[in-house]
Amino acid sequence: MVKIPETMFKYCPKCGTHKTMKVKQEKTARRKKGMSATARKMKLKRRGYGNLGKYSKRPVTQTKMASKTSKKVDLRLSCPDCGKKWVLSYPRAKRVEMVK
Repeated sequence: MVKIPETMFKYCPKCGTHKTMKVKQEKTARRKKGMSATARKMKLKRRGYGNLGKYSKRPVTQTKMASKTSKKVDLRLSCPDCGKKWVLSYPRAKRVEMVK
């Protein structure tokens, strides 16, 4: 289990200084905006005629691919002065706990 503090001392790219930021756990589905980058690229490639390159082949079956047992943690940081918000990606973890 990973314990993440509710406030972190991080660099704000807008202000250009280090500050104590508020941290919230972000849902990963919100970051993807519907489709993954590969899915968006595939949608563009499927528009016309001709060879689709690597998308011409059938996908690898799930039996050949190993599934991951954990997900990456996305943290939403917010600057107290300018109000700038951005997402910081944390390493993989099965369980995450926010600590004061």
